[in-house]
Amino acid sequence: MTDRQQDVRDFLDRTVRERGFSLNSLSLQLGKNPTYLFHFIKRHSPRRLDEQSRKKLAQILEVSEQKLCDYPIAGGLIQDKLSTLSGLLGIGKNKSDMIEIDVLDMNGIKKGDFSEITNNVIGYQGLSQEMIKHYGFTNINDIKIIKNAGDAMTPTINSDDLLWLDTSYKKPTSDGIYLISTNQNVLLRRIQINPFDNSLDLSADNKSYKSFTITANEPLNICGKVLMVTHKM
Repeated sequence: MTDRQQDVRDFLDRTVRERGFSLNSLSLQLGKNPTYLFHFIKRHSPRRLDEQSRKKLAQILEVSEQKLCDYPIAGGLIQDKLSTLSGLLGIGKNKSDMIEIDVLDMNGIKKGDFSEITNNVIGYQGLSQEMIKHYGFTNINDIKIIKNAGDAMTPTINSDDLLWLDTSYKKPTSDGIYLISTNQNVLLRRIQINPFDNSLDLSADNKSYKSFTITANEPLNICGKVLMVTHKM
């Protein structure tokens, strides 16, 4: 159990006593066994409150739902080691404090020239300096967000996910997922480096696509390395 999970249990135990409730009565109001909250607090079972119970309990106790959850949830008052969520996202900050990252759309781009994609800017994502530090981006000017990169990496990366690409990578320096350019197309592939001869194994998580290997002497046009993926829930 993490420290944050224990913080949730301690907060709930303290708040229930301060509000004058009993764990048994609250458990019944949640539609649970009367010992549900006692076991959650004292015996760490369940490990987390289920979402429906958490929401209802927050309403009854008149507290933020985030206080009853050990991971960030929408609408919660989230505090981490850097700052509040609003600080991380730059909410309330001046536009001059924000760094704008190009959002590029690969949809309909069939040629192997990555410049066609970099010119296809469909929007911008603003990040505060705090958020940049949070993600560990050291070369923010080289970061691009890629949309519609295809289904080659399904199920790891879905076709409608957003890829945070570091375009400073011009060659694979470590194993990972890279965007590469060929004469025909721009492809998303997983690259593994053979430490014995420095050959490169290029594969797709979607088994409909073939894997292939290139030698250390063969040219490979790297557009960038994927650092992060934003999934839809």
